[in-house]
Order: sequence, then C-alpha cells, then structure tokens
Amino acid sequence: MRTTVLAAAAIALSGSIGAAQAATVDGFFYVTAINALNQNASQSEATDANAQAAFNNAYAGVAGFAYDNFEYDGMLDFGTDNGTNTTIAEWLASGVNGTVSNLDPTFGALQLSKGDVDQGTATTTFFVFTQSVETGPADFTVTHEDGFALYQITDVVTEIGGVLGPNTVTTTPVPGFKGGFLAVLYVATNADPSILKVEVDVAPIPLPAGFPLLAAGLAGLGFVGLRRRTA
Repeated sequence: MRTTVLAAAAIALSGSIGAAQAATVDGFFYVTAINALNQNASQSEATDANAQAAFNNAYAGVAGFAYDNFEYDGMLDFGTDNGTNTTIAEWLASGVNGTVSNLDPTFGALQLSKGDVDQGTATTTFFVFTQSVETGPADFTVTHEDGFALYQITDVVTEIGGVLGPNTVTTTPVPGFKGGFLAVLYVATNADPSILKVEVDVAPIPLPAGFPLLAAGLAGLGFVGLRRRTA
C-alpha cells in the first residue's frame, strides 16, 4: 500500500498566517523532514515524487535515509551559511521567532546538506511544512536557495507553483492560492547557503476550522502519524 508524503496529519487546528500585506508567513506548522544521502541533482529537485521516494526508503529502514515528524511555531524564515557544517536542528533553530517541538535529537544532529549533486554524492533534506489553519485567497513570494513548491490543500491537493532547484538565492512569486491549507515543500541540498523565506503578498482571510476537510486533503499529501525512524 502506497505510503503518502508531504506533511503530518493535523489533529488540532491553531495558528495563523500573517495578516499584513507582504508579511512573512507565520504560525503553527506540522513538519515532516526526510534526510537522504548520495542524491544527484534530479533526486534533489523539489517534487512530491522525490520526497515520496526518499520517505519510502526512510520508512523501510534503507541505510542512508531517515525521517522525523515534529512541530514548528514561528515564521517561515530560515537561513544558514555554514558550508557542510549545518545540522538539521541548527537550520530549524535559525527560524525567526520560531520554536521547534518534538524533534528527535538523533535526527536533528544529522548533516543538513552537502555536495556534490553533479556526482550523486549530495546529502539532501526535504522539509514539508503544513499550516494548521485554513485561510482564504492569497499570493506568495518565496526567497529560496534550492528548490521549493507550494500546495493548497482542500478536498484535493494542488501545487500552485515552485522551482525545482537546486539553485542559487532566488526570489520567486507564487500567485493564485485560492484558499485552503498551505503546505510548503523545501529542499536543502548541495551545502549551504540554505535559505527559505515565505511572504504573503495579499492578506489571507482566516476561515472556520475544518479538520474533516484537512484530513481529506492530506489523504494524498501527508504523513499520517507514522513512527519516527533514523538511519
């Protein structure tokens, strides 16, 4: 049976997206991260299929793959520039006004990324942040080093934009979020810098909490209470 990828299923609904125009996205997020060794450029692109493949290997206990589910409360504004010396925990700790909960320390101590994607020796970490509150229409701008993708989750999961990466620091507009739950896939690879900043250009309108709707959306896009595993 296919194990789905891209976010932990939400049990409680809380948090918010910043209401001011051009504000950094802020709130409570369910996070799944997958660490994968010996990846090439294609395997390190920000796609659902790549995250799925890495997760399936980690869940199966394949050497060189690991994953963890945890929570993050704060701004989607991360950045490190320490070459290959950054750990997953250190990158998460760079989040502006952020707090990480339930991160497994063994997983957190893993190397965030290293090169070389061209030689198939890269360490790549996929992060999926899923907002815990449903919101109305909005446009986003993402500053990123390496690839990302944004998704809206309603009764279906829809990718609204992104960049495959790996790449240098780039700012990419992603308009057209029509409402629902926001999910962000970010891929750190090929060594630092590792930068992700998600800003909302049009203030979203909070909508009534809808866990049944969220659960339906995550049926095709999310971890659902799976146990932690490190390798």
